[in-house]
Amino acid sequence: MMGEIYSTQPKVHRSNITAVDSADPSGTSGAINTKGYRECRFDINISGTGFQSLEVQVLFWNPRQELWFGGGTRTFTSIGRHTLVADCRGAFVFLKVTVFSGTSFLLSVDYTLS
Repeated sequence: MMGEIYSTQPKVHRSNITAVDSADPSGTSGAINTKGYRECRFDINISGTGFQSLEVQVLFWNPRQELWFGGGTRTFTSIGRHTLVADCRGAFVFLKVTVFSGTSFLLSVDYTLS
Protein backbone atom coordinates (compact mmCIF):
# COMPACT_ATOMS: atom_id res chain seq x y z
CA MET A 1 0.00 0.00 0.00
CA MET A 2 1.32 3.42 -0.95
CA GLY A 3 1.35 6.33 1.46
CA GLU A 4 -0.38 9.63 0.91
CA ILE A 5 0.64 11.72 -2.07
CA TYR A 6 0.90 15.36 -1.08
CA SER A 7 0.00 17.51 -4.05
CA THR A 8 1.33 20.92 -3.03
CA GLN A 9 4.84 22.15 -2.34
CA PRO A 10 5.70 22.85 1.31
CA LYS A 11 4.93 26.39 2.43
CA VAL A 12 5.69 28.26 5.65
CA HIS A 13 2.87 28.29 8.20
CA ARG A 14 4.71 29.71 11.25
CA SER A 15 8.35 30.61 11.83
CA ASN A 16 10.60 31.65 14.69
CA ILE A 17 7.97 31.07 17.40
CA THR A 18 9.48 31.37 20.88
CA ALA A 19 6.43 31.59 23.16
CA VAL A 20 3.16 29.81 23.88
CA ASP A 21 0.20 31.37 22.05
CA SER A 22 -1.73 33.34 24.66
CA ALA A 23 -4.97 33.27 22.65
CA ASP A 24 -6.51 31.91 19.47
CA PRO A 25 -5.88 33.98 16.33
CA SER A 26 -8.39 36.80 15.86
CA GLY A 27 -9.43 35.52 12.43
CA THR A 28 -8.15 33.47 9.52
CA SER A 29 -5.17 35.70 8.71
CA GLY A 30 -2.13 33.43 9.03
CA ALA A 31 -4.28 30.30 8.87
CA ILE A 32 -4.06 27.62 6.17
CA ASN A 33 -6.93 27.46 3.68
CA THR A 34 -7.31 23.76 2.86
CA LYS A 35 -10.24 24.19 0.44
CA GLY A 36 -10.14 21.35 -2.07
CA TYR A 37 -7.85 19.20 0.08
CA ARG A 38 -8.47 16.49 2.66
CA GLU A 39 -5.32 16.55 4.78
CA CYS A 40 -2.72 18.97 5.99
CA ARG A 41 0.71 17.67 6.96
CA PHE A 42 2.61 19.90 9.36
CA ASP A 43 6.41 19.60 9.26
CA ILE A 44 7.52 20.86 12.66
CA ASN A 45 11.08 21.82 13.56
CA ILE A 46 11.78 22.36 17.26
CA SER A 47 15.03 23.44 18.92
CA GLY A 48 15.60 24.73 22.41
CA THR A 49 17.48 24.88 25.67
CA GLY A 50 16.47 22.85 28.69
CA PHE A 51 13.66 21.41 26.56
CA GLN A 52 11.22 19.09 28.34
CA SER A 53 7.99 19.20 26.32
CA LEU A 54 5.93 21.28 23.92
CA GLU A 55 2.26 20.79 23.08
CA VAL A 56 0.51 21.94 19.92
CA GLN A 57 -3.18 21.90 18.99
CA VAL A 58 -4.81 22.01 15.57
CA LEU A 59 -7.51 24.69 15.47
CA PHE A 60 -10.43 24.61 13.02
CA TRP A 61 -12.28 27.76 11.92
CA ASN A 62 -16.08 27.80 12.07
CA PRO A 63 -17.08 30.45 9.49
CA ARG A 64 -20.70 30.69 10.68
CA GLN A 65 -19.69 31.51 14.26
CA GLU A 66 -16.41 33.18 13.24
CA LEU A 67 -14.62 31.28 16.01
CA TRP A 68 -11.78 28.78 16.30
CA PHE A 69 -12.50 25.32 17.71
CA GLY A 70 -9.77 23.13 19.21
CA GLY A 71 -8.99 19.81 17.59
CA GLY A 72 -6.46 17.22 18.64
CA THR A 73 -3.29 17.95 20.57
CA ARG A 74 0.16 16.44 20.37
CA THR A 75 2.97 16.67 22.89
CA PHE A 76 6.59 16.52 21.75
CA THR A 77 9.15 15.45 24.34
CA SER A 78 12.26 15.98 22.22
CA ILE A 79 13.72 18.61 19.96
CA GLY A 80 14.13 17.80 16.28
CA ARG A 81 11.97 17.35 13.21
CA HIS A 82 8.44 16.00 13.63
CA THR A 83 5.39 15.50 11.42
CA LEU A 84 1.73 15.86 12.33
CA VAL A 85 -1.13 15.08 9.92
CA ALA A 86 -4.60 16.62 10.36
CA ASP A 87 -7.77 15.58 8.57
CA CYS A 88 -9.06 19.04 7.65
CA ARG A 89 -11.48 18.51 4.71
CA GLY A 90 -11.31 22.04 3.34
CA ALA A 91 -11.38 23.97 6.61
CA PHE A 92 -9.15 26.84 7.63
CA VAL A 93 -6.64 25.38 10.11
CA PHE A 94 -4.00 26.83 12.43
CA LEU A 95 -1.36 25.10 14.56
CA LYS A 96 -1.37 26.67 18.02
CA VAL A 97 1.37 26.27 20.66
CA THR A 98 -0.55 25.56 23.87
CA VAL A 99 1.98 24.37 26.50
CA PHE A 100 5.76 24.49 26.94
CA SER A 101 7.97 23.13 29.68
CA GLY A 102 11.66 23.99 29.71
CA THR A 103 13.94 27.00 29.44
CA SER A 104 13.39 28.13 25.83
CA PHE A 105 12.28 26.86 22.44
CA LEU A 106 12.26 27.86 18.79
CA LEU A 107 9.51 26.44 16.57
CA SER A 108 9.01 26.63 12.82
CA VAL A 109 6.21 24.90 10.89
CA ASP A 110 5.78 24.20 7.19
CA TYR A 111 2.68 22.61 5.69
CA THR A 112 1.77 20.50 2.67
CA LEU A 113 -1.76 19.74 1.47
CA SER A 114 -3.14 16.50 0.09
